Amino acid sequence: MLFSSLGGLALMLVPALAASNPAGPDPITLAERLSEAKVVYYGSWRCPACQAQTRLFGEEAAPNLPYVECAKPKELPDQAKACVAAGIRAYPTWILPSGERREGVQSLEELEIWISQPSQP
Repeated sequence: MLFSSLGGLALMLVPALAASNPAGPDPITLAERLSEAKVVYYGSWRCPACQAQTRLFGEEAAPNLPYVECAKPKELPDQAKACVAAGIRAYPTWILPSGERREGVQSLEELEIWISQPSQP
């Protein structure tokens, strides 16, 4: 009985949440907002998690991402140095100008919420 009550409640709540934002954030707009907010996305071309993170944005939005490549020191030495300076230990890593960071694949919704919150002093 309890299970069916909880199941019914869950079935009632999920459509309400989905209806509020059925498609989630627009990937192109979110990529632009991340750049404008001076968020930096550190990654590696050979990192499967980074590839998955970039795929979440899609082909059209990916070029707008504030991406820094950490694993091509010969081809992109300035970017590789930026990764060292930022103390990147895991890929992907997202860093706000305040220094707050998120490691691992983030959903578009998580990134949207993260950059929409007021900065912590």
